[in-house]
Amino acid sequence: MRKLFYENINLTDFTATVVSCEAMEDGKQYRILLDATAFFPEEGGQSADKGTLNELPVLDVQIKDDLIYHYLEQPLEPGTTVTGHVDGEQRFDFMQQHSGEHIVSGLVHNRFGYNNVGFHLSNNEVTLDFNGELTPEQLKEIELKANEIIYQNLPVEISYPSKEELAALSYRSKIEIEGQVRIVTIPGVDVCACCAPHVAHTGEIGMIKITNCQSHRGGVRLNILCGARALADYNKKQDSVTAISVALSAKQDLIADAVLKLKEDMLRQQERINTLQAQLLNFRVSTLPAPSECENAILFVDKMDTIAIRNTVNQLAENYTGYCGVFSGDEETGYSFIVGSKSKDCKELAQILRTELGAKCGGNTPMIQGSVNATQNKIQTIFSL
Repeated sequence: MRKLFYENINLTDFTATVVSCEAMEDGKQYRILLDATAFFPEEGGQSADKGTLNELPVLDVQIKDDLIYHYLEQPLEPGTTVTGHVDGEQRFDFMQQHSGEHIVSGLVHNRFGYNNVGFHLSNNEVTLDFNGELTPEQLKEIELKANEIIYQNLPVEISYPSKEELAALSYRSKIEIEGQVRIVTIPGVDVCACCAPHVAHTGEIGMIKITNCQSHRGGVRLNILCGARALADYNKKQDSVTAISVALSAKQDLIADAVLKLKEDMLRQQERINTLQAQLLNFRVSTLPAPSECENAILFVDKMDTIAIRNTVNQLAENYTGYCGVFSGDEETGYSFIVGSKSKDCKELAQILRTELGAKCGGNTPMIQGSVNATQNKIQTIFSL
C-alpha cells in the first residue's frame, strides 16, 4: 500500500483503487482497504485524518499490520476507482501541533534530561507527559526557547536511516520499533522516531503556548497549543480580559489588582452581612415563646448564611427541649433548613418531612438539614404533631 502522505505531505486529493470492503459486525460500518491513501491513520498518539471517499464521510482511519483501513457507513465496490479528499485544514493543524510537540519535548529532554512518556493529539487538546517535574520558571524558559526556534524557521528533516546508521544515532523514541525507522530531525533541537506528518519548517508552526501543567504519575503533564489553536485561545482570553476590564472600569493590565480589591471588598461586606444576620437572628429568637411555654422552637427567615443558621439552631437547642429549627427562604422558591435537638431523634423527623412534605434532607440523630417546598403553615403543622 502506498502511503501518499509520506510522498507529498500537502496532498489532500487523490485517486485509488478499492482492494477490499468488509462489513463490520455491528452492521453499521464498512472497512475499506485501498491500494494507496493520503489519509494518515490514528497512530503514535495522534488522531486520524478526516475527509471523504467518493464524497462519503470517512468515520475513522486505522492501521493494522502496516495496512491502512478506512471506515465508512456505506460500502465501496472492490476494484473500483475512488476519489479521496483529506481535510487539509485539520491536517495542517495537526502538523503544527505535532511539530510543536517535538520542539517542546526536545528542549525538555536536552535541558533537563526528561523523556516524553506520553503524547495525545486530538481536535480538542494536545498533552505531553514527562517523567520529571518542571517549575513554572522552567516552563517559561522552555516556552520562550521554543518560540525562538520557530522564529529561526529551521528545517524539519525526514530521514530513513539504515540499521547501521540508526545504531550510531542518538534519538528519542517512546517505544521499541521493528522494521524501518522514520526519523524526524529539527537541527540542534530534536531527533525523534516518528510516523506522523510534520511541517517543512518550524516557522509554519506559528507559535507555541504552554497552557497548563499538572502533576502526573511522578512527573508532569503539559497542555500546549500551537499555531492557529494558540491564536484562537489568545483571542478567547482577550475577549474575557476586555469584558472584565469594562465591568470593573480598570485598565487591562491592572485587572488582576482590581479583581483582588473587589474580592477584599466582598469579604468585608460578607463579614458585615454575617454580623447583621446574627443580630437579626438573635432578635427573632427573643420574640419566640419562652422555653417554659413550648417544646419546639421554629423560625422562618429570608435567605441567610448556613453558618449563622447552624449557630442559631445550636443556641436554641440549649434552651428548648423539643425540635429547634430555622427555615431559610420563602414559599415561592422553597426553604433550606437545619433542625437540631438534644433530646429528640432528628432522623425520625427527617422521615416525616420526607413523607409528608417531600423534603430532601439527611443527617443524624442530633441534627438534620435539607430543603423543602411547602408553606409555613404546612411546615408548622409537622411540629405540632
